[in-house]
Amino acid sequence: MRWAANAVDYLAGNCLGIFKLPDEVAFIVARGQGPWVWSSDGRRFADYLMGSGPMVLGHAHPRVVSAIAEQAALGTHFYQVSIRAYELAARVCQSVPCAESVKFCSDGSEANFYALRLARAFTRRTKILKFEGAFHGHSDYAQQSLRTETNRNDQRAMPQSAGIPTEISDTVVIAPFNDIEWTTQIVGAIGHEIAAILVEPVQRALMPAPGFLEGLRVLADSIGALLVFDEVVTGFRLALGGAQEHFRVKPDLCALGKILGGGLPLAAVAGRGDVLELSIPGRPQDGRSVFVSGTLNGNPLGCAAGLATLEVVEELQAPAKLKEKGEALAAGLEEIANRLSVPFQMIGAPCFPQPAFGVGLAGAAQSSAASRAHATLRFGVEMIRRGVLLAPGGKLYMSVSHTDETHGFFLERAEGAIRAVRDQGLLE
Repeated sequence: MRWAANAVDYLAGNCLGIFKLPDEVAFIVARGQGPWVWSSDGRRFADYLMGSGPMVLGHAHPRVVSAIAEQAALGTHFYQVSIRAYELAARVCQSVPCAESVKFCSDGSEANFYALRLARAFTRRTKILKFEGAFHGHSDYAQQSLRTETNRNDQRAMPQSAGIPTEISDTVVIAPFNDIEWTTQIVGAIGHEIAAILVEPVQRALMPAPGFLEGLRVLADSIGALLVFDEVVTGFRLALGGAQEHFRVKPDLCALGKILGGGLPLAAVAGRGDVLELSIPGRPQDGRSVFVSGTLNGNPLGCAAGLATLEVVEELQAPAKLKEKGEALAAGLEEIANRLSVPFQMIGAPCFPQPAFGVGLAGAAQSSAASRAHATLRFGVEMIRRGVLLAPGGKLYMSVSHTDETHGFFLERAEGAIRAVRDQGLLE
């Protein structure tokens, strides 16, 4: 049975969300081990997608598997605080600079959504400032101006999905990433209306300019807004304490996900205790009480997997290893491209670098638009065709399970993929 062909009969679009492999290379995953996955028809792929980030230890890490099995034998769900939930919350508070308290939820989108709800309740304001091109998940507030193609002087939020009321878009203000002067000017006359400044410390594949995050901290304080870091990607990856530790800028709240759940559905809002206490049941009804709840919030299986993952991350000093692995892969790719006279570079953080065809992209305000996106997408397809799983046009997630062998496998295939992109005339 050709699973990939028949899955469309039962799964809308033959995918689980917005990520869908092109039909020409689509396959169904049967299993994974370390840095490899196998398709249902037995083909092996070097995995640089890593579940879109959560699998920082690789697939089926024995410590994580053992922790899940041990907890499963004790019960999979209680709708109560479990030992594992308590232990994981404590570890987050010990590791993440801004975390005085934690509220669990199921994914990073929820964590960002709840952070914004808490900020609006705490400040008694309604507007959110986010940055053009930033992705913060699936909520109506997050699905605004994801494309970097609007007029720089137009701060109106543009919904990127049908079904979002214009009234929601009217509460979101858009600013250009990495331009603190322009952002400050935008805030200008409406600072008293802004509840939160929401930012990815590393926005997709754009590193923050020197002083930008520090400037946002000063700006938020000056207008009485909360600074919210979306650390779903950067959390426990750039450093054990995330981007806020790495860049030494402490937000008021942060959204955590991906690595936090060790591959199971788990996320959290972490931050100031006086903000998170607005979600405590039974608090005085002063118009600031915030509903944060979900049947599976703090699920013990996810907490057990997350605990085991973070323990290994700390023991192995994983952030430093991920950086080294990313730098080595980037150097290999850039050497191949240079030898083939192809304009190419790796952009973003070394622990989740992104291939880009073109030059002068690393500091570009609109990296996606500036690069030859069609060439980058084709490179991804050609890599999958050659046995490397990744997100075409997206980031490569480093894992501590990646070795010289998997990097060598990747680079051998990359030379053929880059040649294919060049020979198809996609760089002209």
